[in-house]
Amino acid sequence: MGGLRRFLRAYYAYVFLFDFMLAYAIYTALFELEGIAVGEIGVLLAFWSASAIVLEMPSGALSDHFDRRVLLVLAPLLKALTFVCWGVANGNFWLYGLGFLFWSAGQALQSGTREALLYERLAAEGRSDDFDKVLGRDAAAEGLGIGAGALVGGFVAQLNMDWAVWLSIPPLLVGAVLALALRDNRPMRGGEGDETPATYLSHFADAFGEFRRHADLRFVTVYMAVGLITFELLEEFDQLYYLAVSVPIWAWGVLAGTVELFYAYASVAAHRLSGRPWLAWALPLLGGALLIAASFGNNQWYVLLLELAYVAIAPVAVLAEARFHRIMDGRSRATTTSALVAAENVAGIAATLLFGFIAQWLGILPAYGWAGVVMIPVAIWVFVGQRRGMRAID
Repeated sequence: MGGLRRFLRAYYAYVFLFDFMLAYAIYTALFELEGIAVGEIGVLLAFWSASAIVLEMPSGALSDHFDRRVLLVLAPLLKALTFVCWGVANGNFWLYGLGFLFWSAGQALQSGTREALLYERLAAEGRSDDFDKVLGRDAAAEGLGIGAGALVGGFVAQLNMDWAVWLSIPPLLVGAVLALALRDNRPMRGGEGDETPATYLSHFADAFGEFRRHADLRFVTVYMAVGLITFELLEEFDQLYYLAVSVPIWAWGVLAGTVELFYAYASVAAHRLSGRPWLAWALPLLGGALLIAASFGNNQWYVLLLELAYVAIAPVAVLAEARFHRIMDGRSRATTTSALVAAENVAGIAATLLFGFIAQWLGILPAYGWAGVVMIPVAIWVFVGQRRGMRAID
């Protein structure tokens, strides 16, 4: 038990530090101030998402085939190179793009790897039933890292934007050191209960086999990639919403930090809501209603409705991810998880382009309202799926 506690302390610290980036608060604004046009920024963001899709499953297969700890050490080091590129870019479009490529590579190495390692460690300790509880704390650590980075980064950037970029590197270096304590406890690289030697390419076949065998796995994947991803992509546009309702710039970091704090609490408490599958459609519907209400904003107080929409969705995001891992029964857990992340990225690109088009055509506030309306068919689909025996959450 003591070994598991030490593992979890190192794990949560690693997750926090991986996203404790001061540059989160200002990087798109920095690009524009250094001469990158808004259209070029859009290209950079699209390249970021596209490179993440390409790298996600190959990195998951690496994780299933080699020592997961090695990949978790390399991931923050690659992400640190992002801020080295940006720190010396001085308006060079290609260096910003290279930085995004390093970010995608680092993110891909740790995304499926992290959750697979966590589930396997709990299963080895006979604690797999606690996965949703621990995964909620994982999401909380990530959210707190993002929020704290944005909060501190906003104040640092007020003094000097370049400092916010360079000071994003030390937390990643500390995270790489912490990853040395995250031992991969698999007895063999072949995987969970399968004595057949695995090859690198066989992990792709294993992952697709998981989706072919388990209808529930497909159901949860679509639920997360089509329904829940909407709320994640909207955060990329929140600064435009803040401008539309006249939130002062100094308060942007405070808002980001505060909403991540409440999101973290909702994630930690998510396991207490297990056993209520109706929440899988009710909470997205509530989040959608809050988005619609926020779209009528004509003063700063409407931003509270927007932030509540993000908090409302936190519990089902955790519970759906936990169910995804419980359904899996194969040896290529990281590759299968990476397939989920890749699906989320594909859906995210399509949704971002659509949202951007609506925002340009109707305005940023109506676009948030239409994003909320999308939750109505999502809720109906989940409700009908549950009547047919499918479950998005336990």
